[in-house]
Amino acid sequence: MYSPLQTTTLNGLKIGYRVQGHGPDVLLLHGWASSGRMWQVMMNALAPRFRLWALDLPGFGDSQKPDHDWYSIPNYVRFVNDFITAMGLQQPDVIGHSMGGLLAFDLAIQQPGTVRRLIAINPVVTGRTHLDLHLLSRTPLSRSMMKLGRWVWPLATSDWPDWVRWDGLRSVHSRRIREDWGKATLESALSTLRAIARRDLSSHLPRVAAPTLVILGNRDLTAPNAEGRLAARSIPGARLAVLPTGHLPTDDVPDQTHALVDEFLAVKELA
Repeated sequence: MYSPLQTTTLNGLKIGYRVQGHGPDVLLLHGWASSGRMWQVMMNALAPRFRLWALDLPGFGDSQKPDHDWYSIPNYVRFVNDFITAMGLQQPDVIGHSMGGLLAFDLAIQQPGTVRRLIAINPVVTGRTHLDLHLLSRTPLSRSMMKLGRWVWPLATSDWPDWVRWDGLRSVHSRRIREDWGKATLESALSTLRAIARRDLSSHLPRVAAPTLVILGNRDLTAPNAEGRLAARSIPGARLAVLPTGHLPTDDVPDQTHALVDEFLAVKELA
């Protein structure tokens, strides 16, 4: 079961989000073609100690899909910052997955002091992924590739050694991924790919002042591990943890992922 969907209007856009738990605020930013629902298992695990906010970013999930010229990483970062202000969150911890990791880094760079702690899971940092985003977003094949992706993406983002295992839990995750993919429009999906490809934070990462944990899956077929390792090297004092899994450790190895997140967020003062 997912936490109840709530809605608000922000900057003229209708936005969906979910809130669960009690305690310090934690903002959860999903990746491309996903939604805040990807965080539900983590929300269940951490809710006794934190208040977790899972936002559907514009263009995805149950949030409104803006016109194509809206999509840029700076616009997303401004939007996330405005959401933090509108909800009255005081220096929340921010956890981002993939594209959400890119947004979390950029938010910490552009709005220093806004982010208390930062966790990036298989983040994109330089706009590079294992797929050629320019090819996917600009060629006449893009529409066919998007249709095919609705069925391929649950496999591509899973822990590939476990593809042969199709138990009830994996079936639930796969259904959620396909449903979220279906809620994105072709325009929102392709425009966001272009936005990711155009944003390179590599020279700005040393400006991230928030204590940072980078979590990687060493079998990630979507975001190269080199992206996260670059962030861990470049951000002062950043920690790096590598798990034996793919792009979605939140689905594939939730207990290990939650243990890392819980331990990092529980530290009151980080050097």
